[in-house]
Amino acid sequence: MAARRAARADSAPDATAEDAAADDLIRPLSRATLPQEIVKALTDLIMKGVWKPGDLIPSEKELAQRFQVGRSTIREAVKSLAVLGVLEARAGEGSFVRAPSTELLSGAFRWGVLLSERNLDDFVDVRVLIEIECVRRAAERRTPELLEQLDASMAEMAARQTDHDAFRECDTRFHMAIATAARNPIFETIGFTIQSIVRIWYPKTYFIPETKSRTLAEHRAIADAIAAGDPDAAADAMRAHLDAAGTRLRRVLSKGKRAG
Repeated sequence: MAARRAARADSAPDATAEDAAADDLIRPLSRATLPQEIVKALTDLIMKGVWKPGDLIPSEKELAQRFQVGRSTIREAVKSLAVLGVLEARAGEGSFVRAPSTELLSGAFRWGVLLSERNLDDFVDVRVLIEIECVRRAAERRTPELLEQLDASMAEMAARQTDHDAFRECDTRFHMAIATAARNPIFETIGFTIQSIVRIWYPKTYFIPETKSRTLAEHRAIADAIAAGDPDAAADAMRAHLDAAGTRLRRVLSKGKRAG
């Protein structure tokens, strides 16, 4: 890996061309406070071949300076791409571009970045299909450990409602615990992809005053049904939660469209 980077560094024409291409794509954004805008820009760099598998991307500090955004915005975007398997974070080294395992993955994260009011219903449909099957299986195969995980995530969500990042992380843990409990690695992988899209878009709804309290109540209904070992009730509770979450996001996207 180091040899490859060194060889590329020694090739002045290639390095210059890549730097110029990166400069075209890394620039201040009109809505730069939104992590999904950064995700889209980083995605463009990868999909256009400016950054190739194995390449070390610029540091968080450098990207923040070039996009003219806060480091937390860069951190969230990079984390989302790492969850999707697009980037690999290595302690003490930085983030590297991973080789895509399938064309589906590339299409999935690009589609997620471009989520809009127009295709939100499609996303919710897919999310309902996957997460309802997962929650049914979780209710059938519940364990004390799963119930503890769900309760812990909800307790932390209740305690961290003023911290958007912490609330989102707890929300993700709740849904991923259910996906893992389905005991199917493909469901779990798709669950990670879904949650990476959720992480980018759904925090927009946190500015709707009732979002967090309603999310907690919806999660409680899901957890109670799982604890009772009732797959039908768990499926109904999950569907109600996903429909409500989609409605909240649709409200935000509609407002943004009118403002634009």
